[in-house]
Amino acid sequence: MLAQTIQRTLPRTFSLLSPSSSVPSRFFSVDNLIPSDDDGRQTGRRGAELEFEKKGIDLYNRDPITPPSDQGSYSNPVLVPSGDGSRTVGFVDPQTHAIYWFNLAKGPVHYIKNLGLYFKMEEL
Repeated sequence: MLAQTIQRTLPRTFSLLSPSSSVPSRFFSVDNLIPSDDDGRQTGRRGAELEFEKKGIDLYNRDPITPPSDQGSYSNPVLVPSGDGSRTVGFVDPQTHAIYWFNLAKGPVHYIKNLGLYFKMEEL
């Protein structure tokens, strides 16, 4: 019974997929719709960063800051440059090589207890 049903419906199914019939093309074409890199897929800060990279400008500086040895006191804090109102800072302790992460906002001087140093955001 099942074999007879398959024999009856199979030819009709394949006739619908014959080359003469109009079969829609794939909706997602690797050649046309999907970018090969991040261009066009990223939004927000990453999208803005990619746009500036096309112009040869680094929007976010990821270079480490090595403060002079006399910086870090309340009267002479370590200055961290930023174009935003706040940023996350990673500081590598030169003695232990441990990375301490903290958030820094513009305005007041921030004391980081684990490091024993004062930091202040410098607006660009």
